[in-house]
Amino acid sequence: MPKNILPILFFCCLTGALSGQPPGGSGITIREESIRVGELLKEITRQSGADFAYNSRVVDPETVVSFEVENAGLDETLDLLCRKIGVVYTLVEGQVVLNFAPPGSGKEVILSGFLSDRATGDDLIGATVAVKGSQRGTFTNEFGYYALPLPQGKYTISYSYLGYQAVEMELDLQADTRRQVALPPTPVGLPEVIVRLTPQKLQAQSSPGEITLAPELLNDLPEFGGESGLIKGLASLPGIQTHSDGSAFFYARGGERDQNLIVIDDAPIYNPSHLLGFYSLVIPDFAKQITVYKSDMPASMGDRLASIVSIRTKDGNLNEAEFSGSLNPLLTRLSASLPIVKERSSVFVSLRGSNFQWLYQNANSDADIRFWDLHLKWNVKFNEKNRFFFTTILGGDVLSSGGGPLDGIRWGNAAATFRWNHVFGPKLFSNTILYSGNYAYSFQSSADYWKSALGTLSFKTDFTNYFSRNITVRFGLEIQGFYTNPGEISVGGAVGLLPNIASDLSRKGVLYVQNSIDLSPKFQLNVGLRLINWENLGPKTYYLFDEQHQPIDTISAPEGVYHTYKNLDPRLSLKYLLNGTSQLKLSLGVYHQYLQLIQNSISPFTAFEVWLPAGPNIRPQAAVQAALSYQKHFPNSQTAFSAAAYYKYAENQIDYEAHATTYLNPLLESELRFGTTRSYGLELMYKKDFGRLNGWIKYSYARVFRKTDGLNDGQWYRAVQDRPHDLSLVLNYDLSKRVGFTAFWTSHSGSTFTSPTGFYTFGDQTVPLYGERNNDRLPAYHRLDLSFRFRLHKKDEAKLQHYLVFSIYNFLAHPNVFSVKFNKRYSEELGPPVPVNTLSEELLSASRIDLIRFFPSLTYKFEL
Repeated sequence: MPKNILPILFFCCLTGALSGQPPGGSGITIREESIRVGELLKEITRQSGADFAYNSRVVDPETVVSFEVENAGLDETLDLLCRKIGVVYTLVEGQVVLNFAPPGSGKEVILSGFLSDRATGDDLIGATVAVKGSQRGTFTNEFGYYALPLPQGKYTISYSYLGYQAVEMELDLQADTRRQVALPPTPVGLPEVIVRLTPQKLQAQSSPGEITLAPELLNDLPEFGGESGLIKGLASLPGIQTHSDGSAFFYARGGERDQNLIVIDDAPIYNPSHLLGFYSLVIPDFAKQITVYKSDMPASMGDRLASIVSIRTKDGNLNEAEFSGSLNPLLTRLSASLPIVKERSSVFVSLRGSNFQWLYQNANSDADIRFWDLHLKWNVKFNEKNRFFFTTILGGDVLSSGGGPLDGIRWGNAAATFRWNHVFGPKLFSNTILYSGNYAYSFQSSADYWKSALGTLSFKTDFTNYFSRNITVRFGLEIQGFYTNPGEISVGGAVGLLPNIASDLSRKGVLYVQNSIDLSPKFQLNVGLRLINWENLGPKTYYLFDEQHQPIDTISAPEGVYHTYKNLDPRLSLKYLLNGTSQLKLSLGVYHQYLQLIQNSISPFTAFEVWLPAGPNIRPQAAVQAALSYQKHFPNSQTAFSAAAYYKYAENQIDYEAHATTYLNPLLESELRFGTTRSYGLELMYKKDFGRLNGWIKYSYARVFRKTDGLNDGQWYRAVQDRPHDLSLVLNYDLSKRVGFTAFWTSHSGSTFTSPTGFYTFGDQTVPLYGERNNDRLPAYHRLDLSFRFRLHKKDEAKLQHYLVFSIYNFLAHPNVFSVKFNKRYSEELGPPVPVNTLSEELLSASRIDLIRFFPSLTYKFEL
């Protein structure tokens, strides 16, 4: 046989196959209402002999499609297949290669719109819009909007979201098309729906440096006094640690407490706590989604060095009235969602108030201990292209003993956002907001008071351009004005008897751009730039200091700009899809911070806070962070594992000389010292979202060290938030259809503190001697919380759904120490003795102070 006859025979067979006459048989016949794409390809191969080649990112073999051909040729069959799953085919060395349509292969059109909850009309954040059978798709943004560029053609589009029934549409896209889709919630009581994470979904999943979760996950944690506490629940996530019991402070990847920013619908909240930290400002019913950024922060957000916690709130039910609430001996909460104009406008309001009087009224009837909240959101769908939202957050605390030195501590938050969403076209989406955030705190007794405040008023306009199938660009500008009052005092009703502490006015202008580029089916690149211009405004009198921190000159700045900082913060991340179930992500970012909390106290129980802006004597804090993360999904068990390693170096970190005076000090800036910190760590997390038993476990290894000239002999020392080991475990188990159980275990290394290395006696005074800073560590923290949830209604579809929740905080009654004091007299209760000095027989004793041992709680909750 001539050598060239084999290629000719192969060409003739392939030509015959493509004309519908595969070797040895008639045309292809397949009639399937639902068939996996992988099985469909095998059937086509069986009937035609054609061999397929494809990447799992392009074609998802697990996706189910409907397919019907009868006595069709291979070319007709392949055309239908490509239309179904949104790909094109080419013939390469005898194989049918399936791939995305190359640029220029056909006119590109945009499928866009909003996804919402069919029952309530609430927008769905992070919902999936995908071409069925392929890995081509996108996700809705934080306002429920999506835009999916596709070549012209016929597609089966799948809309899906966890907890909702998927909706499919057959669309012939020949021009830009808008589809507003409402997904029906999954009925309660249906068998568990197994949600399989496809490779395309995996690539869009949040990494360990960015965690997105529904508040229900944190809301299911065991409660303290009627609330689970959304903010404190963040401590169950890797890389985040709370300060102690009864504290709202938290640290993220070794950062200081003021290096975390909490925003609710973009409005900043400067103190997220009630009752000095036992309760969170955020009402659980009000939150829709929480996103925590610990690295690779978007260029559109800032400016903080450690983390940004972004909380999106519920829009409110557009179709029917809803009510929910809870009753507890310490707390009462009521929420209402009311449609104003059906399917077009609604209002959502939550009220919460404490009820502590019965605890103390017999002991001190003059005392006043309480807090309250009002959360409100108004939502208007003006038309398909314009939506308006208004959100306001109000909350306040009063701690008064009815007399004495601790009478009248008050603090409160006020925040508001007015938002306008506008769709210019299928590719361009805008979000314009005017927002404010204010925090005020005071100490008052009769006519005397000390008060301080921080406020901001800001305008921001943000644009998202879905430039092409592979490129999405986000850009915008922001203008912020700041007012800071470091503290003023009035004695006997007269202001000015003590030193006058001038307030500060500042403003910040920001331009930013962020580009998300799919370099290939496996590589995704994000590049961002954030340009900040910070200005201090006069009139203002400030001081200049010498190297010994003594004032050498007084400057009287006129009205207008008297000092400026300009910084450029680049952000870069590269995500690599290893395979259909795992990915790597490398990120690098530069961050600056222009507001800093001044507080020379490690106690978590104080409302005396001073915020100062960057200025002539305070340079902006700056940090560089590099992080590498890995994520693996296990489809069979529906579990996921993630790991992240990071290193962060920060400059201009504020520290204090011993016994620094931070209140009512016109020369406050002379008390500040500036140094550097370095932090590094490893974060691990294993999570199971589905099944009768679900939950997650996290472990973090984190170190934080500081170095400041003039302190600790200029040597590195452990920071207060240096806690090497941190372990948390959350387990949810359905004991029966109506009884659920949750256990939360947390354990971490104790905080560092400076303990005396010796004492000496001078006259009748005992004076401690100190060595290295933070040379000691508190005992390790351990806590087990338990919760039982009892469903009171019998039928799943009952109009009134109500529950009893019984929780025990610190079930093992472990004494978690938050402070150590040294007492001059020894007793069995105070602990072991410490010599005053090596020559004296007089003893000191170290006493450990803890707060809560075994705190039960019973709460009634209802939804109507």
